Amino acid sequence: MSVAPARLVRSVSASVHGAVDPAALRAEGVDPAAIIDFSSNQSPLGAAPGVATAVAGAVVDAYPDPRAAALSEALAERHGVDPRQVVCGNGSTELIRLVAQLALAPGDAALALAPVFGECEVATLLTGARLERVSLAHAGHGAGFFCDQPALRAALDELRPRLCWLCSPNNPTGAALPAALTAALAADHPSTLFILDEAYCDLLPEPQWERESLAAGNLVVLHSMTKYWGLAGLRLGHAVAEPALAAALRAAAPPWSVNACAQAAGLAALADLAHHRSSVELLTSERDRLVAGLRELGWTTEPTTAGFFLIHAGDAARLRAGLLARGRLVRDCTSFGLPAHVRVSPRHPRQNDLLLQSLAELTPPAVAS
Repeated sequence: MSVAPARLVRSVSASVHGAVDPAALRAEGVDPAAIIDFSSNQSPLGAAPGVATAVAGAVVDAYPDPRAAALSEALAERHGVDPRQVVCGNGSTELIRLVAQLALAPGDAALALAPVFGECEVATLLTGARLERVSLAHAGHGAGFFCDQPALRAALDELRPRLCWLCSPNNPTGAALPAALTAALAADHPSTLFILDEAYCDLLPEPQWERESLAAGNLVVLHSMTKYWGLAGLRLGHAVAEPALAAALRAAAPPWSVNACAQAAGLAALADLAHHRSSVELLTSERDRLVAGLRELGWTTEPTTAGFFLIHAGDAARLRAGLLARGRLVRDCTSFGLPAHVRVSPRHPRQNDLLLQSLAELTPPAVAS
């Protein structure tokens, strides 16, 4: 008697992501080529000009450096750490799954500051562990989200989780943790491994961690070059940790997970910091201009420290559909547990003007005072 294959493996639901999904859009009767994508968090300027040349010159008929040593050294210099503390991966998603595999066992508890990136939940459940959540507090429509520190500390004391996921700035709310909080949490809870996901930290005025906070060995900092560095198509992320912890991650990583093109692209991007600064400046200015324009139209937006922001939609699915009919794709945040909000990431100024025009044709929901 055969056994159904699904009974032989652990089953999880795939996480929901933003960005254009051509097949899904066609199923909705929409031409993907006619869409302006405000749903994915990327630099409007794309990759630095030198990236295409570097990728074209990459050696593709030989195995790449399995440890991406040159890229690790460049990233270590940027962060002010030893190269042994940097581990490169096939996007930060690979590193999220890798650290969960190393830290969690069936029955363990992992804690997340919610809303949480869906891949953190998938990574947790794949190990047989369970995910508990502490939600960000909402100060009211237009007043923003913030970390309820007493609630987070109480959950850490009660659950004593093996691992704690912290995304700062948080996706999709844009709320950032106080600068010293992660180090304090790691010091107060030495038996918990804290994962600080800084995929959207580029716009922050000050760092969220210091080299000394890594020394205890229970903090991993994650970064992505697929967002504001413009390398989404190549999948490139990295982790920064205490040397022994970084060595464990490096040893467990799949061989050659960072391909030759991605390594070359990463080095080229890091060699052009002026382009990255221009991307951050454009995101900042266009985000603020979009927010001001939306408020003039009667829409309520939430404060943010990231390049993206939330709009109070009332009914997120309905607003997404209304904008999609006009060729504008935004992120329905229902999958984050925020069914009354959509997330917007600015594009070029002219494209942002078109989004404002589309939202001017729609009616903002009433917001209780």
